[in-house]
Amino acid sequence: MYIEGYLSKKIIRRWLDNYESLVVGDRPADALPSNSGPKNYDGVSGGRLNKIMLDDAIKHLSRLERACLTCKWIRQLRLAKALQLLGITKAEYTKGCDAAVDSIYAHLNGERAGIKRLMQAITSQ
Repeated sequence: MYIEGYLSKKIIRRWLDNYESLVVGDRPADALPSNSGPKNYDGVSGGRLNKIMLDDAIKHLSRLERACLTCKWIRQLRLAKALQLLGITKAEYTKGCDAAVDSIYAHLNGERAGIKRLMQAITSQ
């Protein structure tokens, strides 16, 4: 089932995993070839647009979610270092990272997230 403009949590995690590539404007190593989105002469590549949307969503995270996301995906700290820096447990860190992805998902998808759940519920019956 396809919903125009919908972004899955898998895609959001992939963006976060490849955040460094988004920052420098490179294509991620595991990127699939595509011919969609803005063209080079537009001045904004698809990856740049993804980074803009992702950064906007990150601004709306809670303090803990943003801190966990920054340690894991932006600064790419080892788990022990992140836990020491944040002063939280591994369970809290994992929960914070998962909550950050959930919040970004909700922010980027808006109403589409609810529509997707409704469509899945209808088709599963």
